[in-house]
Amino acid sequence: MDFFWENPGWESADRHLRALKAMPFLRPFPFIPEKEGLYVIRGPRQIGKSSWLKSILSHFSKQHRCFFASCEEVPSFAALGELLRSIKDREVICLDEINFVEEWDRPVKHFIDSGYRGILVLTGSHTLDLKRGADRMPGRFDGGGEYLLLPMDFDEFAKARLEAGWHCRDRVTELSTYFKVGGFPAAIAEAGASNKTPKKALDTYWRWLSGDVTRLGKSENILSEVLAQLARTIQTPVSLSTLAKRSGIGSHNTVAEYIEILESCFALKSLYAVDPDTGACRFRKERKFYFTDPLIYWLGFKFAGLKISDDTQSNLAELVAHEHLSRRYEGFGYFQSRNGEVDFLSSKKWAIEVKWSPAATNLSKAYLNIQVPEKTVWTQSNFLVEWPRLGKGDS
Repeated sequence: MDFFWENPGWESADRHLRALKAMPFLRPFPFIPEKEGLYVIRGPRQIGKSSWLKSILSHFSKQHRCFFASCEEVPSFAALGELLRSIKDREVICLDEINFVEEWDRPVKHFIDSGYRGILVLTGSHTLDLKRGADRMPGRFDGGGEYLLLPMDFDEFAKARLEAGWHCRDRVTELSTYFKVGGFPAAIAEAGASNKTPKKALDTYWRWLSGDVTRLGKSENILSEVLAQLARTIQTPVSLSTLAKRSGIGSHNTVAEYIEILESCFALKSLYAVDPDTGACRFRKERKFYFTDPLIYWLGFKFAGLKISDDTQSNLAELVAHEHLSRRYEGFGYFQSRNGEVDFLSSKKWAIEVKWSPAATNLSKAYLNIQVPEKTVWTQSNFLVEWPRLGKGDS
């Protein structure tokens, strides 16, 4: 095994750190405390988790005995257990893409319970597997913590463009650029000052996503068709049965499997209808599906063979609104009745309607009649500016 981090000046030859240094802007990573514990870093592919882990390795390797491994090369949980036993004397252990090892939590839990008291940092690209694994080990260390590394939101995107020295125009134009490029750092860098379509980033993301799906024994062709149908139904409540019929897949159970995979890979989120009085999700009603970043929408857009229309910007505005809201608020959904629809509703708290236009027009009776303390129409003038006061953790 190559203990590259023990070589003087290894950082200058490392592909992840070299790529990070070559970026036209610097995205700062959260600080990992110098305290023993289990640290879990979750996030989608191509977001920079490996670069963050190499940055952690660079920091600690100057004064501590460290170890780094990519778990894509570890064939089983038994092999992972053997590896951990062989490095139990290391003060800092960094394991990249731990979710590639099925039942990885078994050897990690045993390793910690056997007395390891160093800094153990794990990264992974599958939210459900990594979250469940981490949840099985509460209290194993006094320190530690979980971190999410997600695509840049609009404010971070705008700051990155300023740092790169690119000409930034009015807010509406910059938002339109964000709709085109998204928040993946590689896509932003590729788009550059001229805001060109990040074709390389799009292709790279597809290779990673389809590769993860085939490793799970699923079909790349079915995945592309599901992505296409989801792109076609942005903003529209739809059932799994309808998606199955439109795609020709046939089985709603098959569609459900691919939806779950996309959600676990940080690519997709479901929005359920909610009861306006109780806030309870109406699980039997049709769902709305939102990609977590514009780049993924454009991937589905490509597979669907769609052409840019007047609706495209509106679709992207609602997609971006949902993702930004989901990072700040819990327990919201959409509301639909015979009087129309409310895009986003938190029962007895707030309602938001998205209208990507200079002024609010064609508001539904459902929105006009809904009784909540805060009601906002996000138009081009106040999009992602006027937020409900109540956020995560508030009552």
